[in-house]
Amino acid sequence: MHETVEWLYALQHFGIKLGLDNIRALLRELDHPESALKCVHVAGTNGKGSVAAMIDAMLEASGVRSGLFTSPHLVRPNERIRIAGEDISSDELHRRLDGMRTMIAGAKEAGRLESQPSFFEVVTAAALHAFKEHGLEAAVLEVGLGGRLDATNAVAADVGVIVSIALDHTKTLGPTIEKISAEKAGIIKHGMPVVSGVVQQRAIEVIRRTCEERDAQWIDARLAVRLVGEDDAGFTLATARRRYTNLRLALAGRHQIDNTRVAIAAFELLMERLNREPDPEAVREGLATMRWPGRLQWVAPDDGFAPMLFDSAHNPAGVDALARHLVDERRGKAVLLFGATSGKPVGQLFEPLLPFVRAVVVTRPPVPRGLDAEEVAAAVRSKIDAVSVAAEPSAALEVARGLAGADGYVLVTGSLYLVGHVLGLLSPEEVPGPVAM
Repeated sequence: MHETVEWLYALQHFGIKLGLDNIRALLRELDHPESALKCVHVAGTNGKGSVAAMIDAMLEASGVRSGLFTSPHLVRPNERIRIAGEDISSDELHRRLDGMRTMIAGAKEAGRLESQPSFFEVVTAAALHAFKEHGLEAAVLEVGLGGRLDATNAVAADVGVIVSIALDHTKTLGPTIEKISAEKAGIIKHGMPVVSGVVQQRAIEVIRRTCEERDAQWIDARLAVRLVGEDDAGFTLATARRRYTNLRLALAGRHQIDNTRVAIAAFELLMERLNREPDPEAVREGLATMRWPGRLQWVAPDDGFAPMLFDSAHNPAGVDALARHLVDERRGKAVLLFGATSGKPVGQLFEPLLPFVRAVVVTRPPVPRGLDAEEVAAAVRSKIDAVSVAAEPSAALEVARGLAGADGYVLVTGSLYLVGHVLGLLSPEEVPGPVAM
């Protein structure tokens, strides 16, 4: 691992810092790179990464040089910073991290920075600085956690997006839909148009009330972007501005059509602020060619082992979407390679998948919040007999592949960090691995 990446990973021991003082200080030190960009800010419980990647892909296909900032990464930290459609190169990432380290040390010594920034704050600031120095016109920023106190909320975005609301991170964001909605609605700025894909009425009421208080425009994506029809050529969406025919998605799963409706509504708003007209052909190209790994991603190893399906579902709503997709897959039963992190309702994460699996291999995601494999296995055994345990993901992968044989398949899910680590195990190169922030 490069020494600047080692420095970045060492910042994990400062934990997750919710608050905007540090990131605002960092952006001041960098001469406010965010002010040079037109930005879309994407929040939500599930789907926010997919929607952010869709918007970025449509912008790039439309000739708009854009940046994409997402989290967490799966295999390499480079994935978090995408510049004009490409992950930041390792050479540039190392150079920027070295510059951030020097700048932070000087700012702390001069008293302009009161405390050491966290992993996420450093990467957020580095991404925005890279976007400005590359002369990008636009940026799509995915919220890391919540919204109101997330480091990305230091940016006064042009368009806000709240993709979905579900119970997740309840210890941090609150135990109810209303409290979580209020945290997500914290991204709403005065006068901002806000695209919503939220379906629960209680959550909608919180978001709409926040919009009214801040004179922001609330836009229901289900009304603004209509699903006109589907056929063998694809599906068609229509807005007040354009009709988008024969759309096909690079991402699997029927739920991605609803995510596309949210993404197109936000894309049109940002194009308006860029004084550009949306082109249906560019939208088709962007959606068909976008990259967003770890979400219903099939990997067919070339070593004779069974194919593998990776999905980052890590809360009940995400697992339900995965289960619905497995109905459409119509494959034989999988060997489930499963792990979870603390604070998750473990039973609700594996029970919807049981009709689609014939054996379960439980392991521990390689992050501090990873739940002990034996603890998780005890819950799983109450529902299915064929349960194996391997504390290390590498050993669990060997067991799962052996059980699947050449004719079955392995389903890896339950934790995005487990998905990222197993993808890393399949890489021919040494990789830094996931970070839980």
